[in-house]
Amino acid sequence: MTTAQSLEYRITQQLLRRRGGQRRSVRPGVAVRVIRITAVTVAMVLLASFLQELLWVTLAGSTIATLGIKS
Repeated sequence: MTTAQSLEYRITQQLLRRRGGQRRSVRPGVAVRVIRITAVTVAMVLLASFLQELLWVTLAGSTIATLGIKS
């Protein structure tokens, strides 16, 4: 085995050990959804405090946008 092959083998083994040791979260989409809902809520509150006439339009539009975006 040449030096390059030996180095490649060690790197591959290290990567496989790292991959095997990682644990994925059960539902990674939940965090994204919570962030989206929080952002929409903050946007509605800010917009409603300045432009109360557009509160319901913002609510409807953001709800449609949040439900329409897929991960």
